Formats: sequence, structure tokens, C-alpha cells
Amino acid sequence: MIPITLVYAGAMGLLSVLLANYVLYIRLRGTSVPAWQPNAAERVQANFVENVPLVLILMYLVEVAGAPGLFVHGSGVSLVILRLLHAWGLARYEGANYPRLIGAQGTFVLMSTLGMSALYLGITGG
Repeated sequence: MIPITLVYAGAMGLLSVLLANYVLYIRLRGTSVPAWQPNAAERVQANFVENVPLVLILMYLVEVAGAPGLFVHGSGVSLVILRLLHAWGLARYEGANYPRLIGAQGTFVLMSTLGMSALYLGITGG
């Protein structure tokens, strides 16, 4: 059996490479970008690295513990959409904005949901 999480881990791996290259692109452009953009690009990548691995680990563990495939797919699709929203909001708009907020807070809600699911499945034995 190939885990469902594998698909989303692959997608997140590719997005991670894209974000790292975006940071490099912004750095190389130097003075031709707005002053706020280099820091925002770095924050997009750093936030991704801070949150996505834990979400993927939780997804995999709840999947292996017996969570329904639809739940795991829903979590994966949500993760992809939320991280794209966060990256788009931080990279395109200076300061606070709705895509950034939805992406970040949505990721926290997803992580909380997966954490509670992991606790439930761990305590009840699946």
C-alpha cells in the first residue's frame, strides 16, 4: 500500500524548491524589487519550513493509524491550498492581507485538527 501522504509530501517538496528559488531570485534582483519583498520572501520560505514538516508527519501518522482516506486527502488538499495562499499573500502584498492570514491561520487549524486526530487515534487504538 502506498500512503496517500506520499502525494502531498511530493507536492510540498516541489513547492519548497519553488519557494527557495523565489528567495534566490529576489536576492539576485537586488535593487529592482520593493524594499519589503526580500524579507517577505524569506519569511514565506521560513514559515513553510517551520510548519509543513509537522503537518506532513501528522498526516502520515493519522493515515497509518487508520484515518479514512477522504480525511487524509482533504488534509493534503487543504495543506496545498493554504500554503499557496500564504506564499501568494506574503510575496505579493506588503503587510497584513487576507491570503496571508487565511494561509497561516488555516495551516494552524489543519495542524490542530490533525493533532487532535492523532491523539484520538492513539488513545483509542485506531
